[in-house]
Amino acid sequence: MSDEKNSLEKVKESIEQLRDEIKLKAHLGKAEAQEELNKLDKKWNDFLGQYKPVADEAGKTMESAGEALGLAADELKAGYERIRKLF
Repeated sequence: MSDEKNSLEKVKESIEQLRDEIKLKAHLGKAEAQEELNKLDKKWNDFLGQYKPVADEAGKTMESAGEALGLAADELKAGYERIRKLF
């Protein structure tokens, strides 16, 4: 696996783990967190739609697509971190 694809996979896995943790906590309580999670889940689904094609192209010339996906990943991670801090 190329370094770029491996790096993307690690980012995806860390966001996915954070997302799953937050979903469990949101299920157990906080309505505010649930509302934020619903918004982030829409972005998560968009991210996943972009992730596969970019990951499949990893190793080829993909700087702009990779940068855009990286920005989306950063935004998602920051959103999930905000929810985590609520607990």
